[in-house]
Amino acid sequence: MFLQAPISSISFRLMFLSKNPNVQIGIMADYLKDSIRPIVTRLLEEAWEVRENEKVLIISDYPSPEDFVNKPTAILESIVERNLLAKRIYEIIKEKKQDKVELYLIKPTYQHYIDPNDKEMKKKILESDLVITITEFSLTDVPSLKVPLDNKKIRHVSAPLIPADVFYPEGPLDVNLHDIEKITTKLFSLVQGARKLELFDLAGSHLLLEFNTPIDWLWESGFCTSPGMFSNLPAGEITLELHYGQTVCTINGTLNIFPGWQEELTQLLTLTIKDNTLVDCVGGGKVGEDIQALIRREDVKLSQLGVGTNPQAKDPFCATVADKFLGMVHVGFYPDTRVDHYYFPLSKMVINEKEHLRKELFEQNE
Repeated sequence: MFLQAPISSISFRLMFLSKNPNVQIGIMADYLKDSIRPIVTRLLEEAWEVRENEKVLIISDYPSPEDFVNKPTAILESIVERNLLAKRIYEIIKEKKQDKVELYLIKPTYQHYIDPNDKEMKKKILESDLVITITEFSLTDVPSLKVPLDNKKIRHVSAPLIPADVFYPEGPLDVNLHDIEKITTKLFSLVQGARKLELFDLAGSHLLLEFNTPIDWLWESGFCTSPGMFSNLPAGEITLELHYGQTVCTINGTLNIFPGWQEELTQLLTLTIKDNTLVDCVGGGKVGEDIQALIRREDVKLSQLGVGTNPQAKDPFCATVADKFLGMVHVGFYPDTRVDHYYFPLSKMVINEKEHLRKELFEQNE
């Protein structure tokens, strides 16, 4: 089963404009013009610090003729929009880098971690200094990408499911990355090595994490300037990855997830986690029914937990952006391929019995 594609910026604009008789629909999307040029230029010069002699490789996946017949239109539209976005980014960089940038298209990645097994892609990666992947799903664990990146310590910017409007003015990339870095590193320093961690929201959500041995949190703030560095687009989060069946961290608690994050989430959804396992589900409309069916046939484990640190991330319909909301906790379960994450706004953290209120955690921007 495919993940539901987010509402694309093209679809949203056309829906809005078609209902406005006084507005004429333009043929060319904003991101094919110069709307994204300032952000791309800032990323190139400030966030990635691409030097004069360095080569940039942009990778995007495209739908096949068979896909156009068999795949849902919404998914195809989002992929084609990203292809055009990748093309425009390539053109903007090419104006500055001339022959030091290349756009390379691979076959679709409709499921997580399918390896394109592309020898030509490996070769092109090894010839590059910075690789940007604008794809349907993340390729960070795909061997034909990961192995050459790791072997040569090539910088990698990953942008799965990214909508074009993140590059627009006042979007999640139109932000001071130094501010994000201050918030992110501060939060990381508080949780890294913690023995006990509790997360709360005002609606009664409460998660208790107890660590038998230390686990390294992942964090990134948008900079990708040194060999081997990695960044997501848009930037700003700390994340805890928990492998299925792990025993080093025990998680218990209750999540109250409000409607609005997913189209079929029409009621308050209450999830109960016991010893890392999702054991109960109440409410949630169609989403709740699907989860109930899932936990009857599978051991569903909490597999990822993160906190966003980007004050400009505001689009709830795209998980790539929603994960970065300032002070928003995202939780992922495995197996649960129907959706990416569930979200609740952090009101406070208790770290090793010491309480930290939201304002204290994110005071750089609030």
